Amino acid sequence: MKDERNDRDLLNLWFNNIDRVGDVSKRKLISLIGSIEDIYDASKERLTDIIGDEKAKAIIDSKNMSLARELKCMLREKNISIVYPGHEDYPQKLLNMYDPPLILYVKGILKKKLNIYNMNIGIVGARKAGVYGRELALMFGRELAKEGINIISGLALGIDGMAHKGALIGNGYTIGVLGCGIDIIYPRENMELYYEIMQRGAIISEYGPGIMPNPGFFPIRNRIISGLSDGLLVIEARKKSGSLISADLALEQGKQIYAIPGRITDKNSEGTNNLIKQGAMCVTSPIDIINDLRGIAKEYDESLEKHEISTVNKNSLAPAEKMLYSCLSLEPTYIDDIIKKLKMSVSDTINLLYNMEEKGLIKQPLKGYYIISV
Repeated sequence: MKDERNDRDLLNLWFNNIDRVGDVSKRKLISLIGSIEDIYDASKERLTDIIGDEKAKAIIDSKNMSLARELKCMLREKNISIVYPGHEDYPQKLLNMYDPPLILYVKGILKKKLNIYNMNIGIVGARKAGVYGRELALMFGRELAKEGINIISGLALGIDGMAHKGALIGNGYTIGVLGCGIDIIYPRENMELYYEIMQRGAIISEYGPGIMPNPGFFPIRNRIISGLSDGLLVIEARKKSGSLISADLALEQGKQIYAIPGRITDKNSEGTNNLIKQGAMCVTSPIDIINDLRGIAKEYDESLEKHEISTVNKNSLAPAEKMLYSCLSLEPTYIDDIIKKLKMSVSDTINLLYNMEEKGLIKQPLKGYYIISV
């Protein structure tokens, strides 16, 4: 037992998995007693004075460490690591929050560069995002990652998932913050993305193995997304959405809020447009965020200039390609409508669409619908 008493991982697993003792009580104990080692050594009488008899009894009864030992073995088998305040790999930025996570379960690698300021952007938005928002999330994630900026998001459907994908396409580093157990893939549609992030970035959660998603967990996990980030980009958010909770948390933490404007008639843009009216920085290109983070207007090379939406050099396109490109935007256009606009034969239009798609100038987010590539 003496050796276990000196095992910091085991002690933290013990402390953070005591049944019937919540985080508020645990933080109170830490503030009044000190270290987890001191809490372990504290008498029942002292614990009772701070958190009451029932919770004090729960702590005393758990001191056999059986649950912590089992959990440590399970984590080792599942290749899950843990970090906590005082651990060398615990992200230092989280310590600036008033309620930093007492423990984080990790799959992947938490890199030291997370602690560098102006290198981390959180990207959040609607789960039921439109094509416009999804494509912009992919593009911003990709281009920011190419500039060495880490992308933090929640691995949800819609904007979150596309931002992670963009970061991976840009060969960047990305972290997915879960609102469920570290080994629970939620939503299931993001299974492949979960494993890819695990290999090339990190999946993190306050919740240990086997803990299923709970609606109350997601607003809590949002503080970690904003806490790790130096700025938060909101892409498509309804008037009342979880993304706005993230924005409020980021503001409380003194972070910059960025928002991409949308059509005033679009429900998914009400939240982002309101953020801009309230003082969020309106961004239309990754360059806007890069300049703001670096605090300078840098000269960018030709490859970075393509961050601007719809900046394909039309002079390099053939006449028919120019006509087709002018017909499209980030809102999907059905092939029949394209044929009508171009006034070309069906076969010629299909060949043109195929050739431009092969060149990467346009894409099909849905079968038969086309948008420009960004």
